[in-house]
Order: sequence, then structure tokens, then C-alpha cells
Amino acid sequence: MGRGAGIRLRLVASFVAVSLLPISILAFLSYREGGEEAKHSETIGGLAISTIERGVAVVGLLLAVGVALLIGRSIVRPLRRLDDAIGRVERGDLRARVPERGGGELVRLAEGFNRMADGLEREALVRELFGQYVTPELAEKAIKERGWLDGRLVTCTALFADIRDFTGLTETLPPAGLIGVLNRYFERMSSVVVDEGGLVNKFGGDSLLAVFGSPLNPLPDHAVHAVQAALGMLRELAGLNAELRVDGLPEIMFGIGIGTGEVVAGNVGSQRRLEYTVIGDAVNVASRLQTLTKELGEPLLVSEETGHAAGGVCRLAAVGEVDVRGKAEPVRVFRAEALSAEDAVGDPLGGLPAVPRMTQQLDAREDVEPD
Repeated sequence: MGRGAGIRLRLVASFVAVSLLPISILAFLSYREGGEEAKHSETIGGLAISTIERGVAVVGLLLAVGVALLIGRSIVRPLRRLDDAIGRVERGDLRARVPERGGGELVRLAEGFNRMADGLEREALVRELFGQYVTPELAEKAIKERGWLDGRLVTCTALFADIRDFTGLTETLPPAGLIGVLNRYFERMSSVVVDEGGLVNKFGGDSLLAVFGSPLNPLPDHAVHAVQAALGMLRELAGLNAELRVDGLPEIMFGIGIGTGEVVAGNVGSQRRLEYTVIGDAVNVASRLQTLTKELGEPLLVSEETGHAAGGVCRLAAVGEVDVRGKAEPVRVFRAEALSAEDAVGDPLGGLPAVPRMTQQLDAREDVEPD
């Protein structure tokens, strides 16, 4: 309202100045040339010329004001509509549009705003769809960096979860039912990961790889968050299976492996298609430990590095040592469980004895890479 009134006042002042100034000058010159007596003696239609001049000045002034108001209204209304639309866009309503009426500069201005709003709406849609295929953190970072995420060497914790007997699940359920169960499972598991500050790096059909402490989600205590996420996933799975039983659907069982170490994180792929991925020690260990959960019948196994960093939030029990491809020394493996009220917080690995090697258990199986 204030902006519109300002434009109208400036237009009225401009028209008054433009109209009143020449009329006043003409009246003054007429007065100088005719003299006071002559001006009072000369008449037109019975009216003194001075009276006619004053009347012309008043009428001209009123016409100037009226024309200024009319023109101001024709300018202010479109500008006010544009201002209202800009305010709606600022508040997040990207569907705001301005009517494109008439012609001239104001219509071109409205067309330009509508094109801009269309672009913003398309960008928001692309961002939303992009966020459905990758995590919001990755989407925001990729947009900010224009898709270029260089490789960086970082120490982080990887969590690898895989559904057991997935083939049997596919044989039990029809395609639509299988996808529905998987979506329910991944929705619940990924929510737990994100709540703990993790980055869901990829879904692999029946597997999930999450990273804690990557360049996209730096966490100083990433191992603690990863173990807490795994324990939360176990609790969430119990609730999901209760729902599946009520719905007459088969239950889901899974295994989780967690490893802590150095990884290289960054975009991998071609100019046509890129994928943000993590490669390295932590991911390899997490994948091997997840495979080992099937052999031992344990739902959650962690490496020694993870246990040292996160033992205060879980109960650990030594399981054995395994050889992991790419590592010179075998990896000590621990079963992780939720703490009870009697558990004391401290270094959970300090008093544990040496554990036996379990290389035969893994040597009999093929190497499993993250999907």
C-alpha cells in the first residue's frame, strides 16, 4: 500500500508541476502586458480575462490531478499484484503468478516474473525428486557444488545391513507385495540411520550401506552413532515384524556389520551419471562382518576399532578373528548388544582375552562386496 501511494503521489506532483507552471507563466505575462486596469476592463463573454485565466488554471490543475490518478492507478495495480506475488514466493509459494494483461513494459515485467516463478518451481521439483533418489544431504551438497564432489580420504564408520534369505522372500511374495515390504523396511531402517546423523549411501535391493563421519555428514564420534543406529535398527525391525505378522506377511531377518577405518569418499562415474560412494577399509570390513553374521547367527558384529570407539554404548563379547582382503592383519570381531542396567561404562576391550582365528569360516565363502 505504501509503495503504491508513493507512486501515485509522485505522478500527481509531476502532473501538477507540469500543468500549473506554464499556466502560471502565461497568466503572469498577460498581467504584465495589459496592466491592472486593462486586464479588469477586458472581458470575454462577460467574464474578465483574469477570471478566465484563473479558471483555466484551476481546470488545468484538476485535469492534471485526475489524469495523474488515472495513470497512477493503471501503473500501481499491476505493480501491487507483482509485489504481492513476490511476497508469496518469498514465503515459499512457488505457484504464485501475475496476470499478463494489456501491453507494454508492465506486461513484459509480468511475463518475466512468471518465467522466473516457473523456473523456481521446476528447480524445486527437480530438487524434490533428486532427494528421493539420494539423501537430502547429498542432494544439497551436489547442488551447492554443482555436482562436483572430489574424492577425500577420511576416517569414518560404515554400517552394512543385508536381509537374510532374500531369495526365499522373493519366492513367497508377488512382485508388488515384495516391493511394498521392502519399502516399509527401508523406510524404517533409513529413518533410524538419519536420526543418528548417518548418511544412507546406497540401497542394494536387499542391502543398505550407511556411512557415519563422511565429508557430507562429519561426526567426531561416528562409531558411537553407527552402533546406536544399529541397535535402533534391531529394535525397529522387531516392531516392523510385529506389523508384518498382523498383515499375514513373512517376517524379515537381517545381519549388520560395522567397521571403522579410512575410506575415500567422492563422486565416481562418468559425465552422464555420477554416484557418490565410499571405498576403503571401513566398507570392506563392514561387508565381511555382515557376511559373518549369517555364519554365526548373530544380528550385529563390529570390528575392534569400532568397539574401542563405541564400547561405552553397547555390551561387547569377543567372537574371533577373521582375515579381510586387503588387510595384513586379521580383524578382531565382537558381538554387540544393547546395554543393560547392570553394565558398567568403560573400556570394553581392555580385559578381553585373545580370541581364536575364524579364517576357515570365511575362506569357505566367496567374497561379498557391498551392492
